[in-house]
Amino acid sequence: MNRNLFLLVIAAIVFAPMAVAAQIYPPQPQQPPLQSEPAPDESPTPDPNRKGLDGVWEVQIQHTDGTTTYDHFKLTQNGNTIAGTFLDNQHNNKKYPVTGSLDAKSIHLVVTRDDGTTMVFTGSVDGTTDMVGMLTDGAQQIAFTAAYRPKYKFIDTISPLPGGIGGGTGTPP
Repeated sequence: MNRNLFLLVIAAIVFAPMAVAAQIYPPQPQQPPLQSEPAPDESPTPDPNRKGLDGVWEVQIQHTDGTTTYDHFKLTQNGNTIAGTFLDNQHNNKKYPVTGSLDAKSIHLVVTRDDGTTMVFTGSVDGTTDMVGMLTDGAQQIAFTAAYRPKYKFIDTISPLPGGIGGGTGTPP
């Protein structure tokens, strides 16, 4: 059998079932995202009554071994002074005090452990919803990011439309 004929037969065997499947199962249109959830590239909308950096922040610490841990800050801002707690998920959800300051977009947070050692978070703030910087813990420096996580009320996710849950605003898509 000549080589071109052989390749033509192989191509027909491989691609013919795909062509038939495409006719039987045409592509379906994409469903729009739920209105109650922000698009993946959008930051959450802060509560209009929120002041400054107040609230709960999810902290992602990117360790040098490639692992990522997730902890939380609960912060309160009064002028340029920041106070709050750090929830250490790696150590049985232990809570440690946080003190710090904000100077324009530069943030400096100090977490003090029970034994007197500290973790120092230094970085920058993007608006009031995102932080990025370096964590100094002992002799090591580790990259971190933090994102503001607003509280959601369950009732806000219920829709009066058929289906009940997930419509958000109650308006049809």
